[in-house]
Amino acid sequence: MNSDLKARLWGVVLIIIGAAISWPTIFDRIRLAHEGTPEISVWSLASFLVGPLIVFGFVMLILGEKTEDMTRDAEKKRMKPLGNVIALLCLLAGFAGMLGTTFVLQSFGYR
Repeated sequence: MNSDLKARLWGVVLIIIGAAISWPTIFDRIRLAHEGTPEISVWSLASFLVGPLIVFGFVMLILGEKTEDMTRDAEKKRMKPLGNVIALLCLLAGFAGMLGTTFVLQSFGYR
């Protein structure tokens, strides 16, 4: 198996892990809120991880083996502009998952 295929498969694995984590951390909490459960605990850190896992999974799925070369300058030990954009998207997706879950639960009256 060549390294490009391995990188793309890791992208699929990251997407699957992100989707798997999203059920207990986001969607199950919203389901419990719909059912009117008296108290719901929120897993903020885990819900924060869902977005970055999915974003980076899609990046690896699309770019494959070229992901590292296109996002990082190994000689200067710095991120390239595409790497900075991807990092920003991961950060925004993480906050969207965490804050979105919190705001939806607050709209149901939970704290």
